[in-house]
Amino acid sequence: MKRLRKMTIKLKIALWFTLFMILLSSVMCIFISHVSSSATIHETKGALVGLIDDNTREIEYENGRLNIDDDFITYKNGIYCLVFLENGAKFSGYAPHGELESRPFEDGVIRSINIDGEIYLIYDRFVFLNRKNNFTIWVRGVVLESGGAISASVTYRTVLIAAPVLIILASAGGYMIAGRSLRPIQKISKTAEEIGASGDLSKRIDIDGSGDELHQLAETFNRMYERLEINFNAERSFTSDASHELRTPVATILAQCEYAFENAAGEQELYESIGSIQKQGYRMTRLIESFLQLTRIEQHTERFAFEAIDLSGLVSSVCGEQEKIGEKDITLTKDIQPEIIMKADATLFVRMVENLIRNAYRYGRGNGNIIVNLKEADKKIVLSVTDDGIGIAPEELPKIWNRFYRVDKSRNSATGAGHGLGLALVKQIAELHGGKTQADSELDRGSAFMVEFPFNR
Repeated sequence: MKRLRKMTIKLKIALWFTLFMILLSSVMCIFISHVSSSATIHETKGALVGLIDDNTREIEYENGRLNIDDDFITYKNGIYCLVFLENGAKFSGYAPHGELESRPFEDGVIRSINIDGEIYLIYDRFVFLNRKNNFTIWVRGVVLESGGAISASVTYRTVLIAAPVLIILASAGGYMIAGRSLRPIQKISKTAEEIGASGDLSKRIDIDGSGDELHQLAETFNRMYERLEINFNAERSFTSDASHELRTPVATILAQCEYAFENAAGEQELYESIGSIQKQGYRMTRLIESFLQLTRIEQHTERFAFEAIDLSGLVSSVCGEQEKIGEKDITLTKDIQPEIIMKADATLFVRMVENLIRNAYRYGRGNGNIIVNLKEADKKIVLSVTDDGIGIAPEELPKIWNRFYRVDKSRNSATGAGHGLGLALVKQIAELHGGKTQADSELDRGSAFMVEFPFNR
């Protein structure tokens, strides 16, 4: 049993296939033997009856004499034919055993007789040759029950010879087919070992286009490797960016502390240092909160309270709050369709709208405009935030939803640049609610950020 467990899958398949073929061949041999034997006995009985019936037509009684025609067959294919007078005296023919000649007569019945372990078939016919003189005879046929065994034996030997050849050919074919079928698994194993040894997630399984289940499995592994590579690169980038983002406020805090301890000349400078430390502390807090929020959404570690909410009132409320803390003398205008109801988590939705509006304030122009629009259209709920700020280059648009990604021009030109997690969090919250994000922008003309949700009233 241990040896069987250590065998390769290919060898196990070939072994079980061989055993199955042996079992199938054995059953077929038994079946053929039984059918052949039955057919042989049936054929022997038919030949016996046919020969006796033919021979009865070759016997005549003329001029007081019994005449047997030259076409009368005494022996043919193992069948012995005998003629007896009415009193039981043998007139013609012979049998292999005397007992076969002395047995009583039974007209039209095939009987089986066992003599020294050999089974014989006897068939008698009672014949009227001359009804005027009431002259009758008996014609008896005798044959071994296995009289046709030679042809059956030839058939059986042919099957016995052919069966092993077929089993060998089938086993070899099964082994080759199993090898070809399991080749993708070998490639999967080899690729996994190479990735484990080198750490190179860009490697892929080399597969052909046969399209069977194992090749579909290999394609699934390739897609998994691709996702792992993307996620690994994203995590590596995330770790690097997070370290960089946290290093800046930490370095500022340490520098301000050292300055306060060593160079603060008075109470005013001390307050300024403490204020700078507090500002960086708040920045770190917001950054960490965004980290945690993203992680909870991605890993589903927090239960969110989805319920029907008045989206129109919620967005209007957020706009009012953001308008009070607005900057750069930017005018915020809202165009909100009333009584839009949607099943959502209110806290997350507020966070998403706040991030969109703050992003518009951050990169908008002084004395510019921000328009917040909420409406139902084409069985969708569409939320959009539009500004007339510095805009985004077309090649940068696909990247703005990534973590820590900030357009260079925005980072250099805008004051109060964020930590680069706002739009990433917007995308995660939108997808959690079954929505999708989109952005349109033109350099120096402004940007429009849209979130579409399925209509689920």
